[in-house]
This record gives sequence, structure tokens and C-alpha cells, in this order.
Amino acid sequence: MILKSLMKNPILMVGILFMAIFLFQLRDKGFFTKRANSMIPTSCKSVMVRLAKYMNESWEMKCNGNNLLIETYVDPKVIDYKLRDPKALREKMYKALANSYSSVSRYSAEDSLSRTNIISLRLIHPFLTLNSMSEGKHVVNIKNMKNLSNLSRHFEQTIRVQEVTK
Repeated sequence: MILKSLMKNPILMVGILFMAIFLFQLRDKGFFTKRANSMIPTSCKSVMVRLAKYMNESWEMKCNGNNLLIETYVDPKVIDYKLRDPKALREKMYKALANSYSSVSRYSAEDSLSRTNIISLRLIHPFLTLNSMSEGKHVVNIKNMKNLSNLSRHFEQTIRVQEVTK
């Protein structure tokens, strides 16, 4: 019966064939897997959604599995782009990095942040780039620290930083 109907309407048969080819091409390009992966809930996505509400638009955030990747440029109001003195630049960049981690811990939910595996933050200046990473369970503790010596000790022990000079 269906075959007889398709034989009477050859345009319908060609349309179904083209639709099948189109859907197979989408599958081969990974469209359906991207969509399926975007619907899987993770702690990283929860943190990213929460941070997107409060953080500056210059912060580029994305999730790689359950790892949060943040990339941002230094605000020229905080550190002048013309600053070339390595010692002063390094000191101000580390201070901006600490403030960025503090903002992440302050504005995200504690339970989601503690379940996020790795938080990687990249701070970019024209002459120095800081690549840093830490575990989410350590970043959560920054929120409650008030003493500067405890905070600096915590940063030394839990956050790995790589300096890239240009």
C-alpha cells in the first residue's frame, strides 16, 4: 500500500530521499551530538550561568566537560596597557588574578563551584599573560577568607600559575 502510494507520487519519494540525505549530513557533522551534550546538566554550566549574570561582558567563559575555562583581558582602568616595568606589572597582574578568583567564588553557588573539577582562568595583558588553574573545591574557600596572609598562603598552595611574557 505504501509502495503503491509512493509509485503514484514520485515527487514525494524524492522529497523523502532528500530529507534523509539532509538528516544524515547533519548527523555526520555532529549537530545532534552538540545539541545532546548541551542538554546534559553539569556543575560547570551552573557556575557559568550564574557568573554570566554578574561578571563583565569581557569575560569569555566556556565549559569543557565539568571544567570551567575563563579568559579575560585586564581592565585598562586597573592596569595601564602601557605599563612595561616587569616587577610592577607582575605585582598588579597577580592582584587582578586574585580579585578574579575572589569574584568567581563570591558570585557562584558554593555547591556547584565545589563540584566543578578545574577552574582555569587566563588573564591577558599586552606584555604579560597569566594562565592559572585550580580545583573548584579550593576556589570555594576564597569566599570566606578575610585575612590577607591566609589568602596569599591559600593562593600559593592551591593555584598553579604560568606566566607568559610577550
